[in-house]
Amino acid sequence: MRTFELFGHGIGYTASPLIHHAALTHLGVADRYDYVVTDVSPADFPRALQRFRRDGEGANVTIPLKALAAAGCDALSEDARLLDAANTIVRDGERLLGHNTDLPAIEEQLRILCPDGVRHAVVLGAGATSSAVQIALFHMDAAVTVAQRRDGTLRDVGRYLEQADLLVNTTPVGTASDESPVEPEYLHEGLAVFDLVYRPSPSALVRAAREIGAPARGGAGMLVGQAWRSLALWLAQDGITVGPDVAEPMLAALLEDLGASDV
Repeated sequence: MRTFELFGHGIGYTASPLIHHAALTHLGVADRYDYVVTDVSPADFPRALQRFRRDGEGANVTIPLKALAAAGCDALSEDARLLDAANTIVRDGERLLGHNTDLPAIEEQLRILCPDGVRHAVVLGAGATSSAVQIALFHMDAAVTVAQRRDGTLRDVGRYLEQADLLVNTTPVGTASDESPVEPEYLHEGLAVFDLVYRPSPSALVRAAREIGAPARGGAGMLVGQAWRSLALWLAQDGITVGPDVAEPMLAALLEDLGASDV
């Protein structure tokens, strides 16, 4: 059995094994492939990557390891090179090829949430996922303001949001909690909200936005979007074609696990 894995640190909440197993079952190959979580610190990740180089099959990479993954690969796709971050690794012999399936998944979710485009977005957080969101918004010709704790700009988020038409949360704030990264009074009807937190679903931020009539989406759709694209890269090596139709059983399994009816 070939085993795909997810490298990350402090990610016990992840639903990635669940949705990948749902996809493998849908494709009729669950008896040939598995998907597991490998929790590893940034300090230990280079050794884990060397082990993967010898005997790995395919990997996802999440916080806080995406930049380290890109640095450890032998070649990068255009998206991974643009972001200097890899969330998907394909092993070709002893060569590691880094991809970034976050970017197309984010672009897809933004098009659904904001079909008429975005004028000015406020992005919370400054990590690898934030960079992907910023590039996606650049492709939509949107102005972007980044707010983060590190440089103190998060203190001014209320002022930034007054003139914004999109808020994107790329921080883990709200994961497995009822905490929101911004005060509800900063939200307004003209502000769409995209929260990459998916557990719980809806998050406190998404609930607050919907309560005042603002359009809002959580992170479930993005998680599935990047996942099926990763699976397509790995299974292509075995001649198995994976398309967007596999997202449906993945999302159904995720929503059932979350006890949610939509993203």
